[in-house]
Amino acid sequence: LPSPPPKIPVWMYFFLAIPSIFDLAATALCMMGLQYIDVSIYQLLRGSGIIFVALMKQYALKDHLYCFQWVGVGWNVVSVFLVGSTAVLNEKSEGLDEDELVS
Repeated sequence: LPSPPPKIPVWMYFFLAIPSIFDLAATALCMMGLQYIDVSIYQLLRGSGIIFVALMKQYALKDHLYCFQWVGVGWNVVSVFLVGSTAVLNEKSEGLDEDELVS
């Protein structure tokens, strides 16, 4: 007979609950903030976390990333730049009068 799985100590549940609570709070704050910004900007901010995690892993932890991982980070940088620039250009065009757009 296979042996039963080891019992998980109670303190482990509390240890795992701490980051879970912070993640839940961050998600709730993001959902409240989503009422005030465009969805594309929200996704931009979520996607930019990958870039910072990759940089911290490379330089703070001294754990080198593979080439294909850097390619993925590069695509994230491009997407953050594109979405950010369209948001800035969109703000400028919303501020123009109708007469300025026609001429």
